[in-house]
Amino acid sequence: MKEVRLYLVMMAFFSFAMGMSNLFINIFIWKIDQSYLTLAIYSLMYSAVVLISFPLCSLYARKRTPMASLRVGVLLFIFTYALVMFYKEKAAYHIYEIGFWMGMGTSFFAIGMHMQTLDSTQDDGRDKFLYIGNFLNSISGMVAPLLSGFLINYYAGMKGYYVVFGISLFWFVLVVLISLKMKGKYISNTSQFHDVWKKPTKEWKGMYWVTIGSGIVEGTYSTFLVTMMTYSILKSELSLGGFATFTSLVGLLTSILLAKISTPNRRIGLYTVGAVLICVSSIWLSIESSYMVLVIYSIFSSIGNNIINTTLDVWTYASIEKDPKYHARRLDYIIIREIPLGIGRMAGIVFFLLLNTFFSKEKILSISFGFFGVLFILLVPLLRKIWRQPNESKPIYSSSRDFQ
Repeated sequence: MKEVRLYLVMMAFFSFAMGMSNLFINIFIWKIDQSYLTLAIYSLMYSAVVLISFPLCSLYARKRTPMASLRVGVLLFIFTYALVMFYKEKAAYHIYEIGFWMGMGTSFFAIGMHMQTLDSTQDDGRDKFLYIGNFLNSISGMVAPLLSGFLINYYAGMKGYYVVFGISLFWFVLVVLISLKMKGKYISNTSQFHDVWKKPTKEWKGMYWVTIGSGIVEGTYSTFLVTMMTYSILKSELSLGGFATFTSLVGLLTSILLAKISTPNRRIGLYTVGAVLICVSSIWLSIESSYMVLVIYSIFSSIGNNIINTTLDVWTYASIEKDPKYHARRLDYIIIREIPLGIGRMAGIVFFLLLNTFFSKEKILSISFGFFGVLFILLVPLLRKIWRQPNESKPIYSSSRDFQ
């Protein structure tokens, strides 16, 4: 239980570091060459590296522990942002290199994060666990982007960005230090990748296609379209940081409520609500790019993304736990999960690049923003088909007690 709480605190620190830097890295790249194509290439490189490197990173997790893998991921984030600070205004010309190391960091980090979450919770209590994590992360998200926006506005030119990235490095170091207090659990050195690929659980087969769909949205909408749409309206890093703080506040309040009401049998209904909120607000903002609509979008999207991301995660974990050999195979499922996710990310980016060839620079942002914002709602029928009947097989396998 102590390690579970320590993990939640560590993730809150990590969210602060990412909130300081990750929100503004796309704006930083955009300011250098004013090209959506460069942002798309960065996202494509990042997604391809994550997809290819995940199996390789898992070998390290098997040899050491998933927590050791997470630690390496954070160290690579430190290296990547240090690289950005080294290249400065030339960073956009090293976009493949930056995307590569960011992708490697994500691979190592994600393996540790997913495994720690699986080992800390059971399905019945995982909604509550993740929403509590979202609550703590939202506190970090309220402070970090506003501070970043203030610093970027305070310093002339690009200096503010380097100050922000430097502060992020400090917080990443704190994450590494906290992780050293967590031993992590050793896992089997023997992979069952082939067996899991050929004969996964019934629920996992359905979630495979859902993951492709969510990856399409993640590759473009979640990585840079939301940030660039918001920035195109506000035209200020300080205002962008303020809006990020506002959405984090909404997310914080939403997490408190959802932690109390979310249960496995309510997931479909909650996901549908979240998808509708994202769909309606994205189309509205793409049609009317005004300040007031942006405020409404920020509220709707914060609630919607909180619900969608959490429910998709708990469904993925639940589909893995249905496997009778869950303990021996859980890492193999996590590795395989990255295949549809990576395919979806790259498919979304390729489609964005195609749109970029047909529409002008002035129109591409709003058109793609509206299109990708609709996709989550298209997954509802498939999710209902997968989870409409309560699974009667017991028990749900887990290696630790429910989070209290």
